[in-house]
Amino acid sequence: MMEIKHTPVLLNEVISFINFSKHKVFLDLTVGEGGHSEEILKRASNDSILIGFDLDEEILKIANQRLSKLNKKFYLFNENYKDFYKKLKEININGADFMLLDLGFSSFQLENGRGFSFLDEKSLHMGYSKEIKGADYYINKLSKNELAYIFEEYGEIKGSEKIAEEIVKYRKNKKIETSKELADIVEKVVKRKGKIHPATKVFQALRIYVNKEFENLREFLFVFPDYLNKDGILEIISYHSVEDRIVKNALKELEDMGKVVFLNKKVITPSQSEVKENRRSRSAKLRVVQKI
Repeated sequence: MMEIKHTPVLLNEVISFINFSKHKVFLDLTVGEGGHSEEILKRASNDSILIGFDLDEEILKIANQRLSKLNKKFYLFNENYKDFYKKLKEININGADFMLLDLGFSSFQLENGRGFSFLDEKSLHMGYSKEIKGADYYINKLSKNELAYIFEEYGEIKGSEKIAEEIVKYRKNKKIETSKELADIVEKVVKRKGKIHPATKVFQALRIYVNKEFENLREFLFVFPDYLNKDGILEIISYHSVEDRIVKNALKELEDMGKVVFLNKKVITPSQSEVKENRRSRSAKLRVVQKI
């Protein structure tokens, strides 16, 4: 079985909002390698249940291995988190007391030849599920203007047209097949600043576009209040400015409607010590609401 490396982001902060004597039904909507779920189940009462979702079938095997050691009740589903309520109905659960949505991706996905890494010489897929069209399809098929739109809309990249132009120019001679190949193309156009790779925002934009991350998030935010029990908690960890804006605005609208109340007036970010230990946590933002 694969080695577990995952370090859950903002773990102490996530746990601090849970009342383990009252909260019995837990949803980990992007369970990943099971880091958050493991710590929740450790603290949960024996009559509690945890339900986890993930599009990545391989990563669910790691989560299952991790959670099986705890002798607590849990279900794992290879499903998109936006459809969580359909699975709840299948197992006769009407609502949850706690929901966690961590919108990041894991070390396993970064290192497992999916095309998420700048150094990947095997793939340019970037999909959480192998069934969807990958970034390799779009990067080789879309026009310069279409690529520039993706980079600007999903990555907030200035000078996106120059990057798109370089990509189109390169692929006239050769199909772009790996993430390293794409990263090298971007590096010709974008100068490196500090430790951040020049292709970071391009990869981010493609990943979001390929996996329909913004669309899934908006759909979830529309439906979750109907399945969160009274006094139930929703926690969302975002990593991207547009993503965080979608979350903040949707939750604020629900608060104005009297459906939820924010439990953190100021967004929660990782401590300096956490960022030092886990550099990928540096852009994380946690927002927490309670259903009224």
